Amino acid sequence: MPSRPRVRETPTVLRPIVGYFERRVDPLTNLFLVLPLFGIYHLGVLTQMRHSRQGFTWVGNGMDFLTGTVLALVHGDILAYTAIAAGVTMLLGLLILRARRQSSLHPRLFIPVLLESTLYALIVASLIGSIVRTFGLGVLDHEGLPAQIIASCGAGLHEELVFRMGLFGGLGYLLSRRMKPWIGWLIALGFSSVLFSAVHYLPPLGDAFSLSSFVFRLLCGVAFAIIFRLRGFAIAAWTHALYDIFYFMLRHT
Repeated sequence: MPSRPRVRETPTVLRPIVGYFERRVDPLTNLFLVLPLFGIYHLGVLTQMRHSRQGFTWVGNGMDFLTGTVLALVHGDILAYTAIAAGVTMLLGLLILRARRQSSLHPRLFIPVLLESTLYALIVASLIGSIVRTFGLGVLDHEGLPAQIIASCGAGLHEELVFRMGLFGGLGYLLSRRMKPWIGWLIALGFSSVLFSAVHYLPPLGDAFSLSSFVFRLLCGVAFAIIFRLRGFAIAAWTHALYDIFYFMLRHT
């Protein structure tokens, strides 16, 4: 009788690490993990707004496009903007409380997620950094470091929500059901990354278009999409935010 193949067991010391990377974070825990980005961004926006005859305005950088849109819709009314931000915060809080009652919230994941995202941000910076140094690329940085850090938190949260979860994730899911899955996800990867790069040139806060900076941002979009697909929304959002923060801090040293 042939002997059964021996299954190699994971060493005891590595089991927590292996288990962490094998587990997919549930959606509501993802929501909890990005709440600090949401809070820092919206509290920071309120401290950085400028007042004019047209009302309050938020002058961010080329990555920050959602806040200006919301302010324009409420005609620069800071009370209306605060009410919208407070309403969204309350909705998120209710969802988190519900998740807690269902025992599907894992707040202990916050520190591991933050450490993992920091590692990915450094890897992305090292891989794409050569392109930055070669072509002198980057986003608009006429604002001070505090405003840039606030905008980076918003970019990590909102752009990952729109481009990775909504566009890449949604389009990839739909296409993968109508063609070979790898082809569907590849099309979604390319389309979402191109659109992610292109939106950084929209007026009034966008950069002047150049092919080199477009390619640079497209590569960033590809990297964030791969992280989103393999590790989930929260890690992609934190990686994006930390990458931007590291970039601006280095620019100010």
